[in-house]
Amino acid sequence: VLNGLKRKINKQILLGEGGIDELTGIFSDKADALTGDADIEIDKIDEDTLDEIVFSYGLEDVEGDATLILSKNSLREFAKLRTELGTKVYDIVVRGNTGTIDGVPFIINNFADAHDEFFMAYGNLNNYEMAVFSDVDMQRSADFKFDQGIVAYKGNVFVGGNVVAADGFVRVKKSQA
Repeated sequence: VLNGLKRKINKQILLGEGGIDELTGIFSDKADALTGDADIEIDKIDEDTLDEIVFSYGLEDVEGDATLILSKNSLREFAKLRTELGTKVYDIVVRGNTGTIDGVPFIINNFADAHDEFFMAYGNLNNYEMAVFSDVDMQRSADFKFDQGIVAYKGNVFVGGNVVAADGFVRVKKSQA
């Protein structure tokens, strides 16, 4: 049940539309702190992509504590890139669902691919604030489909979340061309 709640919150942090029972996600138009001025558009992941993302972030800061949020498929695209001599373009170190690409920290969130427009984000993770207003309430019920021996579990938690820093993330979208 806890894994299910974590997965739902993880999805909401990127894709939530900010309505009733939803967080306001980084990719949402309702994330008012993100003006869209910092958003970038790329044709495909290539040898210049990481530099384009990193140097598009912040007014004066370059990198710092920023993290790249991407899907496993996007990480695979970075890993496939080769020079003319066949060596890898990026040095990727993976530690579970986190790691680094040429020293730039990343975290894998496979919901990044689920958005119609954006597919990566880069910024300081502290620029997204999530408030937890209640403990996790878990319930078990053997009443539902008792005759079939099925036990149901339900978990609830009251949370809220939104981007709290002006242009706290660079959102990356693929060109439609």
